Formats: sequence, C-alpha cells, structure tokens
Amino acid sequence: MATEQLLDDTRCLEVLATIQAELGAPDLKVTASLVIKRIGFLTLAPMLSAMSWYDKGLDMTINNCIFEYPLEQQQWQSRMPLKNCRVNSPGCQRTTWREALLTAAFDQNLSLLVKQFHRLTRVPQAVLWENIAIRVFSIYERRILPALTEPTQRAVAEADFAYLLQADTTRVFGLDKNPLTRYFYELSQHNEHTVPVRVRRTCCYYYKVTDPAKYCSTCPLVGKKPSARGGCGSGNKGR
Repeated sequence: MATEQLLDDTRCLEVLATIQAELGAPDLKVTASLVIKRIGFLTLAPMLSAMSWYDKGLDMTINNCIFEYPLEQQQWQSRMPLKNCRVNSPGCQRTTWREALLTAAFDQNLSLLVKQFHRLTRVPQAVLWENIAIRVFSIYERRILPALTEPTQRAVAEADFAYLLQADTTRVFGLDKNPLTRYFYELSQHNEHTVPVRVRRTCCYYYKVTDPAKYCSTCPLVGKKPSARGGCGSGNKGR
C-alpha cells in the first residue's frame, strides 16, 4: 500500500487492526508503537546510508513510499519500495541538500505518522519518537560509522549524525524542538548488562507481543518488576 494512505483515518485503522491481529498485540496503541519502529527503520536505513555513505539522495517523502507489511509467524517480512527510485547528488551546497533530504524523511513523512498514530491510538508521542530515535542512533553507530575508515568520508558522516542531534535542528522535523536530542546520551554500564548501553527512557511495549515476555538489552524494565507499560524489543518480531 502507498504509505500516504496511513494519513487517512479509516485506512490507517484498518491497517493497524490487520497488523494487530498478525502480531498478537493487545491493542492498537501497542501496534502503532511497533509499526512506527518498523517504518522508521525502513525509511531511514536506506536514506541515511545513501546520504552519509555515498553522497546520494533518496526521496523519502510519504507520497513516494510504499509500505509492505506482511508478517510470517509474527516476524516482519516488510519492505518499503519507492515509486521514484532516482537519486540526486549534493553538488556544492551539501548542507542545503542534506536539509532537503531530511525534511522529506521527517517533516514530510515520519512526523506526519507520529501525529496520526498518536491521535488515533493515544500512544504517547514520546514513545513513537524514541522508537525513531533509536533507529537513527543504531544506523549511524552500528552500520555507517563502523564501516567508514577513510577520514574525509567518516567526517562527513559524523557531521550528518551530529546535525541530526543538535538541539537547534528543528525545521527538518517540522517541530519547535528536536525530538531526537533528549534520547541521545552517553552509553553507561548497568548491572543488568555486560556492555555499556543507552537504556531507553520510554517503553515501546514489545514484551506485550511475546510469550513468555521478552525484553531488549536497552529496555527500561530490565531488572525491574514488569508493569502494564511494556518493554522495548530489539528482535525482528514487532520491529
């Protein structure tokens, strides 16, 4: 389906209800949280990699994306083909080019979905934005930066990542405040983990679709008594 169809209330609720049944989620709030995690990854992984790794631009506006959401035994088999797959290059105005790409991906796509999912399901926007934020962090920290050894290329990627985290980077999100900044802080050692982690501030409810309940390594509920608020799964199930 065209991703922009999710901006239609009736169609959005139909899709979320379909996915809810496939995931075994208890309600649409949990479903919306897990869906935005998946859409966030499908939208940002190719776009940020192309931008920071190859200096190539992909059009990730919502009306150029197609959200395929089949699940098999509660595992996502989803993809996000683009209607227009042409790429563009920055030329001599890379900062302007970068802002246009990020505006397309956020203000003209993910920000719209966050507002829609929150309005229809009452899932907190903080949960939805942290779901997207952890995707951004993971894409850069685990995929892009570790693979770049050439100093100039790595510096470009680091600058792109830093720009996304700056408090005054707001226009690309169409918001008064940068919704990613508050979730980025230094990794720290916790008793429940063998390596330093960035424990989430909010819960994404992943554990509500697992039986027995499973929690990701950065879940704020790890080491605490489970409550109705949920966890933050990192597996492909519900992502």
